[in-house]
Formats: sequence, C-alpha cells, structure tokens
Amino acid sequence: MKANELIKLQEPFPAQDIEWRLQSCGETKGKLWGKVLAYITSRAVQERLDNVCGPDGWQCSIKKEGDAYLCTLSVRVEHEDGTVEWISRTDGADATDIEAVKGGISGAIKRAAVLFGCGRYLYQLKDNWANISEHGAFSGKTKEGTWFKWDPPTLPDWALPKTNKVQNKSGKEETSTPTSVPDSPEVTKAIKTVKDYIINNQLNKDWIPKANSYIETKNLDGLNRIVSYMEAQIDKAITEEAS
Repeated sequence: MKANELIKLQEPFPAQDIEWRLQSCGETKGKLWGKVLAYITSRAVQERLDNVCGPDGWQCSIKKEGDAYLCTLSVRVEHEDGTVEWISRTDGADATDIEAVKGGISGAIKRAAVLFGCGRYLYQLKDNWANISEHGAFSGKTKEGTWFKWDPPTLPDWALPKTNKVQNKSGKEETSTPTSVPDSPEVTKAIKTVKDYIINNQLNKDWIPKANSYIETKNLDGLNRIVSYMEAQIDKAITEEAS
C-alpha cells in the first residue's frame, strides 16, 4: 500500500457493517426512549484492511494481560522513495460476558483499527436516538422492567460511503450506491487468472473466501492485488531456483 492510501482506511462503512448497542433507556411521561452507540464489526475491519492494504499487507498479534486482550495491528506502507515500513498501533479490550475470549479479541482488533482511522467517524455521531417500534429488530429493558423493541437510527449522509450520481430518464440526477464493476477484458482476464490459482492450489487457502468474493463482485482492484502478489511470489521462486 502506498503511504498516501492510508486515508482510505478512514472512509465510512456501509450501514450493514455497523453494530448498535443500547447505551441507556427509560420512560418519560409514558413515552419509551433509548440512546444507542454505533460500532464497526470486526469482520468489516478485516475486509477493509484486505481491500486497502492487501491480504498480505497487514497483520495483527494478540496478547492477553489480566482479563484484557491487547491487539497490535500493523500495516505495510511503501513510501515515494521506494522504502517499505511497517506501521503499528496497539489498543485493547476487556473480555466480554458472552464468548469472553472471542469478544475480547474482536474488541481489541476494532480498537486498534480505530487508531488507523477505521470507524473513527462514528464518534462524531450525536444524539443517536433509537426508533422505538413494536416490530423493531432489537430488544431493550428499562430500569422499571418494561421491555420494548427498537431499530437503529438512520445514519446521516456524511457517515455513509460516497455514492455515484446517475441521470434518470427525465435527465434529473439521482443518487445510487456503486455496484459491481461492469464486464471488461481486464475484469475477465483477472477473474480467469485468480480462478486458475484456486484450481491449481496455488493460492493460500486463507485467501480463497476473499478471492471468491472479488470474483463474485468483479472487484478489479482486489483481483489485481492477488494477481500482483502471486506474480511476485512466482518470480521469487524462479529466481531462487535459478540461483
């Protein structure tokens, strides 16, 4: 990853990658209310790192200290002069009440990622009021023992990924979320190359789910990163064999 691409880690996540937790709730003059906090998911963080840094361009190490887990997250950066540097950030999280180990590690990874800007924009959200509804997706309970259901609030435009402007039949601009890359010779070639790596068992098995995702969504940037890495590994093996 080029040094100037670090800023891509700070871009907003899709709404479906955001988790919400009830921070406080109550009942005032017979009306239920709830305030919620927004978080990014650990899976979304890992996908963001894969997409921006490349599957081999980041790594993390976990260390347990008492009841807490510390995560040191490192990303590989290439500077303009060609030098390569690993930049690391460390943060931690306590073990959770449910799935203590998994929850603690997941929390530590997310906190370390925030130090690189992943999801930091969510701290700017103010007055996140839950939408109270009898058909809500989540449940809450007031101190008085009243159960209720709620849905997350709608995120403001600035907290969502950038969208493309397209024109409808009347010529007016509408907003649409970017979809997969259209078919092109480059996409077709990259998909075939990555499929060949998978079929020939050349691709690390840990990368296969991500590779299949790139193939399905026709993500040319992701496919090219895999191709470039594999070509570099093949060239390295040929050089070592020749020597």
